[in-house]
Amino acid sequence: MDMYALFLVVQLIVRLLIYTFIGKGLLALLAGPVYRDNVVWRFFDAVTRPVWWLTRVLTPRFVHDAAIAWLAVLLLIALNIGLYMLFYSQGWITPPRTTGPA
Repeated sequence: MDMYALFLVVQLIVRLLIYTFIGKGLLALLAGPVYRDNVVWRFFDAVTRPVWWLTRVLTPRFVHDAAIAWLAVLLLIALNIGLYMLFYSQGWITPPRTTGPA
């Protein structure tokens, strides 16, 4: 597997986690007080639980649990940008070529 393909796979996983966190929050807002009974919400929770737990471990105790999901999304966005910067600085990916008139 070349480095560009690895970058795309890792970026896909990080973005899926970001969108799953967002979907989990939107579903909790739309489903009302019984959102935890929703099968889709439980699936989203199972997918995002490891990232939520890791974020909880990395943050100080005074950060409320309700803010951990927001912080996890921000950290995943920072990870996505950081991975791009790492792969680009090492020359493993190149910017897309523009196809214009010659």
